[in-house]
Amino acid sequence: MTKSSERVATWMNLQQANRVVESALEQRIRSVSDLSLAEFEVLFRLKIVSNRPLQMSEIASQLINSPSGMTRIADRLERDGLIERETPPENRRVVLVRLTAKGTRVLAETNRAFQEALNQSFGAHLSERDVAELRRLMHSLLEGNGAWSDARCLLGAPPAAID
Repeated sequence: MTKSSERVATWMNLQQANRVVESALEQRIRSVSDLSLAEFEVLFRLKIVSNRPLQMSEIASQLINSPSGMTRIADRLERDGLIERETPPENRRVVLVRLTAKGTRVLAETNRAFQEALNQSFGAHLSERDVAELRRLMHSLLEGNGAWSDARCLLGAPPAAID
């Protein structure tokens, strides 16, 4: 295999692995809640910074989502009582989002299913050393493409800490 075809095959395998794991996570999340994986991630990220609200633009940036896509997600989460949005009177262009008590409960219930699915589809197939190496490689790819952001890529708490 040439160097070029090896890179293409590796990229394709990365895409395939992502789709397989995302599908497993999405199915498990939907089996216990009415949340999509993206909605779960919004709640997850709000829980991590539970000491302060996040701006809609921050969340969109963290999810690598468009502002309009983020608005649709937030509309649904707010309608279901899982988040609250507010616009500070001193800056009407900013929309702040925070997790509600109901959102915290739904997230905790859903997180158990998420953790199980993550372990079955991802963790069970990789050693701790593999995970650390994969994380290092993803950091290199993101940073090399100008897409590394501590706010997006580093978590303030381990996933199990949201229970």
